[in-house]
Amino acid sequence: MDEQQKLANAYHSNKLSHAYLFEGDDAQSMKHVAMEFAKLILCNGNQQCEMKVETFNQPDFMYVSSEENSIKKEQIEQLVHRMNQLPIEGTHKVYIIEDFEKLTVQGENSILKFLEEPPENTIAILLSTKPEQILDTIHSRCQHVYFKPSDKQDFIDRLVDEDINRAVAEMLSTYTTQLETAIDLNEEHDLVTLRKVILHWCDLLLTNRPMALIGIIDLLKNAKNRKLQLLTLAAVNAFFEDIMHAKIGIERDFTYTDLKGNIEKYANQLSLNQVITMYDQITEAHKKLMQNVNPTLVFEQIVIKGVS
Repeated sequence: MDEQQKLANAYHSNKLSHAYLFEGDDAQSMKHVAMEFAKLILCNGNQQCEMKVETFNQPDFMYVSSEENSIKKEQIEQLVHRMNQLPIEGTHKVYIIEDFEKLTVQGENSILKFLEEPPENTIAILLSTKPEQILDTIHSRCQHVYFKPSDKQDFIDRLVDEDINRAVAEMLSTYTTQLETAIDLNEEHDLVTLRKVILHWCDLLLTNRPMALIGIIDLLKNAKNRKLQLLTLAAVNAFFEDIMHAKIGIERDFTYTDLKGNIEKYANQLSLNQVITMYDQITEAHKKLMQNVNPTLVFEQIVIKGVS
């Protein structure tokens, strides 16, 4: 039985929880199931009501998301205010928070209070691809719904069907599992050039560190904004993941299928500890970027503290 069916069964048997935490890496599926579940609770088959939910115009429904790195405290205050009111059109109120891990500490604490003493007939649906970043006290107050990982190859094939270059599709799969996000990035930026620049920089990281430091200028000229910088980090991480896979003999999982020869050459040259060191530096770099540290400094640290 899939997640959507289980949730529908809970609704029909009158066993709704006041809070659900959807977790997994398939953000697209989680969003789809959350919207269908909200429509079921609020509309129970009424098409006009369902249309209002889909267009975010249903007064008993609220959807919170952010394109930025964090969900603003004001968004949560507005949500709490709306959800403390009585239902207008039906018996329930439903709110969905996408990328719940983006909440600030103040935002999480506001929601926590809300989850501890939820208004009657108010259902929270929290979506997260990084549940480990969410407070334990929030985990303990939610019913967990786990989504199976989306198949990476399927995702790449779907992007290729959308006329995205396969090599670019492979790179995008390191950063997102959301079709819309990937398509938008490809339409808005020259990802073929970015991929070339990233892979050249990865080569320099392992062969010529002084040039890798200079190469950061070119790297950031092509990765001008935060999204592209996070994509760049994900792509660099995948490069070292491929080296790790080659080292332990799992070649079917390569991201950069066109670079097999190069990857195997580096796998022979590097020790396991050296590859792990690179992983650690990239993880640290990701944290720093999310904290708004200057991107030049972030990438410099990868070169300085990486493989010697």
